[in-house]
Amino acid sequence: MEDIQDRLALESVEAPETASEQQASFEVIDYVRELFLNSEEQKKLEQKKIKLMRTCVALLSAVAFVIIVSAAVLVPTLLTTVSEANKALVTIQQIDVETLTTNFDELTVTAADSFESVGEAVKVLDALDMASLNATIAELKTGVASFSKLDIETLNEAIANLNATIEPLARLFGKK
Repeated sequence: MEDIQDRLALESVEAPETASEQQASFEVIDYVRELFLNSEEQKKLEQKKIKLMRTCVALLSAVAFVIIVSAAVLVPTLLTTVSEANKALVTIQQIDVETLTTNFDELTVTAADSFESVGEAVKVLDALDMASLNATIAELKTGVASFSKLDIETLNEAIANLNATIEPLARLFGKK
């Protein structure tokens, strides 16, 4: 194990002897530092990407769950609605349009006749003499008043006497 570590160990850096070598060494160190900073920045970006991907997966899972639950709730309702719509269509298809239109035509003819009758009644009402109608109504009131003053018992007695008188005559002529 130690052999492997010794082989992998960093070699000691000797101090450069010339300024150009020293400059090149600084450039290499700056380049390595930039690589290290870039790799650290990439690690942070990768961690952010992982967090965002996890969030997206969680949101997509929630959306999928909502869609599945909605489908589980809505599909039976939609099937019921479709079934009722089919029943309604069957009922509509069974309606006899010819009979319905014939009945409607007969209804319009009857309505037209009724309107004609109403028009004739209006003409008759217009032709009435209102003054003579009011006078007749007043006479009827007088007649009703005098009729209500009749003595019913006396009237019944007179009818009974009339019956008694007519009965022998009816027998005489052969009526029973």
